[in-house]
Amino acid sequence: MVRSRFRVEVNRTSGGREKYYLVKDVSFRSKKAKVRAYLGTRAPTPEEVKRARKEKGYQLEVKAIQRRAGMSAPFYRTEYLNRPILTRLEYLRHLYQTYHSYLTTNELMVYERDFEVKYIAGTTKIEGNTLSDRQAMDLLVNDIVPKGKSLREINEVQNFRNVIRYRNDYRGRVTSEFIRTLHSLIMANIDHESAGSFRRMDDIGIEGYDLRVTPSILIEEELSEALQDYERKLDEGYHPFEQAILFHYRFETIHPFTDGNGRVGREVLNYMLRASKFPRLLFPGKEREIYIKALRMGNRRMYRKMVEAFSELIIKQRLKVMMENLSRSVGPARTKAK
Repeated sequence: MVRSRFRVEVNRTSGGREKYYLVKDVSFRSKKAKVRAYLGTRAPTPEEVKRARKEKGYQLEVKAIQRRAGMSAPFYRTEYLNRPILTRLEYLRHLYQTYHSYLTTNELMVYERDFEVKYIAGTTKIEGNTLSDRQAMDLLVNDIVPKGKSLREINEVQNFRNVIRYRNDYRGRVTSEFIRTLHSLIMANIDHESAGSFRRMDDIGIEGYDLRVTPSILIEEELSEALQDYERKLDEGYHPFEQAILFHYRFETIHPFTDGNGRVGREVLNYMLRASKFPRLLFPGKEREIYIKALRMGNRRMYRKMVEAFSELIIKQRLKVMMENLSRSVGPARTKAK
């Protein structure tokens, strides 16, 4: 990965006095700005610049992230996000990109591996899988099959190996075919007959929800319409996090498959977030209940509260951890997380 770069800049006062600064340039689309840290009135030596980058780098990166978020937030239209939450989401997005820029190839591999294990354990537990995070790690990374677990539970977790490979190699937009392929991989060795096929029956509901799902004859039409609306909203400048959440809710109410809708829906949601350079969502422990409650807000047409709940969830999950990780990657911390 390419590390963030700083440069030394000299300014001259009206009296001809020189002042030196460590500077980081900031840009978003056509907008340009810079943040800086004061170095003194004497030209710094290469060793002093190196030390300043280490001591002041984190401070500058945080200022740059704040500045970039302030530049990007007004660019987006929104249906339900208020400006403060939208700005915090932009701060999180730029923080995520900055932190990743400091990771080496090996560090990124470990980061992604650990994330995938936590994500897979969480998304399958929502559906009743009882493998612990440790057992999921042993199965996915070390090929150690946990004792006392059903073959279905084991397959529910290890099927995500193929999901990861397919999803990471895929570069296109979300389509019905992409969604069907994800379902076929997620349901492999679990439900051969329906894997990758839209449901053909209507006497089905969502457990815990008093909600009618889309009639089977209309699934392809409504899913296609939902995908077109998502892409159109992005083209019109609506915020990608908001639109990914709204699509996710719509997908779950369409309920296109007999089984596996939650796992497929969360996979599509995270694909959309990653495509927009956002960190992905996890579904661990008590936060699974927050996720479910947020979707239920949509059932009551409380879409603003639903989107805000998802926004707070991802900020709670990722902001503090990434700030701490960035401070260790760049240098000593000087600014607390927002």
